[in-house]
Amino acid sequence: MYEPHQLQQQQLIQQAPKTNAMKHYLMLPLLLVICKIAIAQSPPPPPPPPPMDDDKIEALRVAFLTKYLDLSTEEAQKFWPVYNAMQKEIDAVRTSESDLRKGKDVDAMTDEELNKMINQHFDNEQKLLDIKKKYLEEFKKILSLKKVALLADAENEFKREVMKHARDKKGQGPPPPDDKPSGKSGGQPPAPDPSHE
Repeated sequence: MYEPHQLQQQQLIQQAPKTNAMKHYLMLPLLLVICKIAIAQSPPPPPPPPPMDDDKIEALRVAFLTKYLDLSTEEAQKFWPVYNAMQKEIDAVRTSESDLRKGKDVDAMTDEELNKMINQHFDNEQKLLDIKKKYLEEFKKILSLKKVALLADAENEFKREVMKHARDKKGQGPPPPDDKPSGKSGGQPPAPDPSHE
């Protein structure tokens, strides 16, 4: 027979697995409660920045191009009405272009419909080119030829900045024009960033 102290040890050994299992069963709900409390107390993620509206983008464009082209006050007063008129014409053609395929299933179109759509697309491309040529002559009356040549670079750089902002979704728009090099620095436009091409 067992001695009394051996009997107690034997009983403790037999109860140990039951006690350990019960401890595990009790710990699981406790851990779940602690996790829920911790999650409930963590701050919510910050809301995404609101998308830029057209007015804000336009204000940024004016500041950006004015700085990039290093427009004087007199040049800016003459340049912006002409530039805005050009943009209005370009926007009308681009709207026509986007309406061209809106709601159309190319797979379901006949060859005649596809041919008509393709021809309209090229007509729109030609209209855009004609508008730019027309306003090129107007810009030559207002700006030096060097600034006219930099205009396309300035517009492309602004578009890159807006696209970068759209991808990042962190800031509120392109950096202020003070942070951008002027297109006149050293007489050379800034080198394009190959990572954005």
